[in-house]
Amino acid sequence: MVDVQCGPITLFELLKLLAHRFGLDFKSMVFENGSWTVGVHVRILVNGRHYGTLPEKLDTRVTKEDDICKGVKSALDSCSLRC
Repeated sequence: MVDVQCGPITLFELLKLLAHRFGLDFKSMVFENGSWTVGVHVRILVNGRHYGTLPEKLDTRVTKEDDICKGVKSALDSCSLRC
């Protein structure tokens, strides 16, 4: 589990924050080559739903109550937010 302290944050902002925190290895697992585009191989779930099925997609606001990042292939099992 990763504990991230933050204010209101979108899923995309969280992924960028984690990329900065964990470095190039994490970034290359989640984002396309040298960009901030989430890779097609990445399965990010928010409360059990793939982010692509959510109305706001990567702009979905997440809080400490949300179960996020499960399904990020080979990256993280889960994230815990303190918002």
